[in-house]
Amino acid sequence: MTAPILDIEAVSAGYGSGSRQVTALREVSLQVQPGEIFGLLGPNGAGKTTLLACLQGLHTPTGGRLTVAGRPPREAKGALGVQLQKTALLDDLSATELLEVYAALYDVRLTGEQIDTLLERFGLSEQRNKFARQMSGGQQQRLALAIAVANDPQIVMLDEPTAALDPHARRDVWDVLRGLHEDGRTILITTHSMEEAEALCGRVAIIDQGQIMAVGSPATIVAGLGLHATLKAAIDLPLETVRGLPAVTSVRYTGQHLEIQSSSPQSTLPALHALATQQGKVITEISLRQPSLEDAFLALTGRSLN
Repeated sequence: MTAPILDIEAVSAGYGSGSRQVTALREVSLQVQPGEIFGLLGPNGAGKTTLLACLQGLHTPTGGRLTVAGRPPREAKGALGVQLQKTALLDDLSATELLEVYAALYDVRLTGEQIDTLLERFGLSEQRNKFARQMSGGQQQRLALAIAVANDPQIVMLDEPTAALDPHARRDVWDVLRGLHEDGRTILITTHSMEEAEALCGRVAIIDQGQIMAVGSPATIVAGLGLHATLKAAIDLPLETVRGLPAVTSVRYTGQHLEIQSSSPQSTLPALHALATQQGKVITEISLRQPSLEDAFLALTGRSLN
């Protein structure tokens, strides 16, 4: 069995001391395998950034154990590429100069050819001589990603890499991350976007108030909670009658719509149409929504991620 590239065992961490002490992580245990895109999914303040800081050797846990590529975090910095939630780029250096400077912090001297390759890969060839302050938000984010891999790391850690981007720029970054994954790199990403977690991550850990609530693929987490599909129909029918339809687990009205939880929509839907005909009613609008990570988060924490 392959050893995990990130091994986190019962890690606790906090800030401050005495009456001002704040606990950020509560006995967090996780394993990330080589070559995974692994997501830490949770709201702001859940402990995601603190966990990354512990893995990067920037914050010392108060308990537990963790290793990065088989070593303590402070000994594994050369294996890491890091993009912070807010990357402070030096405004008066060009994209080329920034790659050279940040790579040098890892004792890596990039050749002109290597710089050209990085800029081309991240769609920044035309910005090679532009200062960071002259770039758009999406370009700055791609440059931060290029900087994160300038030292050719095994593991790339990204803290909310698309949080402030528009949908088009966000998808551009997703494409870049998929390319890094195809290189065989391990990617650990924090996000509070369900869409991002489902689009990128093979496995996710749902984290809330410093605790891991669930770990697995998005589909496995949803299936493990026994969540049901939702039928939403524009029709007025007696709730008690609808509750008696096949596979219905719960029913309610939300505004003008009848909302039905069903363990087998293919059984419920024809029965609903038959009931509507029997009652002399017409369903003017109907939709089916399968359970999602949003539903899983709500079931695990009792509140919406957003």
